This record gives sequence, C-alpha cells and structure tokens, in this order.
Amino acid sequence: MKRISIRFTISVLLFCAANHVWAQQPAEVMPLADKSLILSIAKVGTSMIMVGERGHVLKSKDEGKTWQQIENVPVNITLAKVVSFNNHVWAVGHDTTIIHSKDGGETWELQFYDADREVPLLSAYFESENKGFVIGAYGTILTTEDGGANWDDGLVHEELDYHLNDITKDNDGNYYIAAEAGYAFKSVDGGLSWQEIELPYLGSMFGVVSLENEILLYGLRGNIQVSSDQGETWDEVYTDIENNLFGSSKIDGNSVLIVGANGTRIIYDDGELNIMEGEDTGDDYADVLVNGSHAVLVGETGFTNMTIQK
Repeated sequence: MKRISIRFTISVLLFCAANHVWAQQPAEVMPLADKSLILSIAKVGTSMIMVGERGHVLKSKDEGKTWQQIENVPVNITLAKVVSFNNHVWAVGHDTTIIHSKDGGETWELQFYDADREVPLLSAYFESENKGFVIGAYGTILTTEDGGANWDDGLVHEELDYHLNDITKDNDGNYYIAAEAGYAFKSVDGGLSWQEIELPYLGSMFGVVSLENEILLYGLRGNIQVSSDQGETWDEVYTDIENNLFGSSKIDGNSVLIVGANGTRIIYDDGELNIMEGEDTGDDYADVLVNGSHAVLVGETGFTNMTIQK
C-alpha cells in the first residue's frame, strides 16, 4: 500500500478543500488504525490520545505500547491536532472542525463545524477547562471562555492572513503563534490582541515551544529560531539538516525533543543540539510525546516507541 507522507498531508491541510459530502459522517473503526497516518499525540491523565486521518482517535492506557481506536467519533475528516486540560480533550482539523471530549477521550461531541469556509484548523492551546484558542489557515483564530460551548471567530491580524501552525503560552503569560512567511505572533494581554513578529528566517515555522528561559520556533528545512527576551530578538540555531521539523515535546524545563521528516529527531538542550542517528525507518514524524525517559513518535505509519538518552 502506498504511504501518504506528512509533507503531502500538510499541503492538503493548507491548500485543499475537504470532501463536504462525507465530512460529518462518524469515523469508521478500522483494524489497522494505529498504523495509519497519525498527526498529533497528547497526554490525558495517565493515558495518551493520538489523532490522524479519517477522524481516527486512538487511546493508550499502557504508556503508548498498545492503542485502541475510539468508537463513535462524530467526524471522519483529518484531525491535525489534539490537546487536553485535565480530563477535557479537544481535537481540530479539516472543515474548520473542533471535537471535544469531557471524559478523557472516551466519548466525543462536535463543537464547531463550517466546511463551506474550506479552512483547516491546525493547532490549539487550552490554559484551563474553559479558556482556549484554536488556530488555522488564513489567519483564523477561534477563542472560547466556556470550554467550547461558544466560540469567538476572528483573525489574528487584519492584513496578514498567513497560516497559523502552532500556539503556546510562556511562563510569563504571553502567547506565541508560529506562522508562515517569516512571521510569528505574540499576545501580552491574554489573547485580546496580537502583534506580529518578523523573524530572521523568511520561511514557515510549524511549531513553537516555551522553555524555562527561551521561546523556540522550528519549521522548514531544519530551521530553529530561539529568543531569550520574550520574542524581541531571535537567533538561529544551526542544525546542519534540511528536513522539515513538524512536532515537539518537552523533556524538562530546558530541553525539548523535536521530530520531523525522514526520521529526524533532535534534542535541543539549553542551547546545545543532539541530532540523533541510528534506528531510523525514514518515516516522516509529525509529533512526539515525551513521558519520562520514554517517547512515542507518531507519523505516516502510525506510532513508534523510543528511549530518550540526552
């Protein structure tokens, strides 16, 4: 069977309309769902949830060793990101879709859906069970103060309609968004307003992570940018690779595991890089979840378990 690459899927997420006829059909339970395209993974209590193509939502109760597909997920479109706060879980994706679980991913409801807009949602961040942000293509940002019962639908910038790829919050309460075309965005007022940041690198950034004293962006062609002054200035971290970087998970306050195309795995630790080699399948990794000395990597052929050695 021909594999669908992460790079192809991201292109579809950003530039192609989904099939509206089937968008709100429930996801089909499939025997090889854990080996299909998976785009995001998150910790939910003592369990893990991962999501991907065809509305697949899978849950592991044994730290990522085995996975069971959840039944009755209300959509069968590609889900690009899953996030959680306590026992509440949200997944977002194609057709401007948001689904929600209040029981740790066991059951799901459709919270937001607008296929006619042809706007994929790409990432989300919740700071509580009530307040959260969902972002996506063409500058789209949705905000909720009641756990997703209602959404304020807007744009991060009136003129810069770039795709918004990832969002996080730092230790000082500031929000950061990784975008395309050399832009990022920052909010110092809880998301009420956003200011653009022009980065030294003019390409797309697919992820953003907040460390103890730094904000780190990563994206196209192995580019990593880091700021130690709350986004006022940025420095390039030279990686000597050209593979796109798609996902990350913090190891501790100062270090993060970053994954990407062609089996790329990089540990950034307080300014130093460890580009990991060996035991590669060559698969594209879309995301990763670190759990102690263990990590679960997800991508075009499902999931892979790995031991972390800093």
